[in-house]
Amino acid sequence: MKKRKYQFEELFEFRIKYNAGLEHSAQDSYHYYMSANADQALESHKSTLKKKKASVQDISIEKYNKYSQKWEIEKYL
Repeated sequence: MKKRKYQFEELFEFRIKYNAGLEHSAQDSYHYYMSANADQALESHKSTLKKKKASVQDISIEKYNKYSQKWEIEKYL
């Protein structure tokens, strides 16, 4: 039996719920990321916002459960 040459980390789909800020909090938006855990998704989100020079209010991180086909809250921010 051959051993795999490379080990790949399993990736999950995360979405980060955010809104434009205190003055514009009526409508929430989402950014979607594929990552190994919620912390990596949050770092990607922060990097994206930094590149766009945007200031937002983060609300929560949700992970997609492919078995129940529902979004589950990982943590509130």
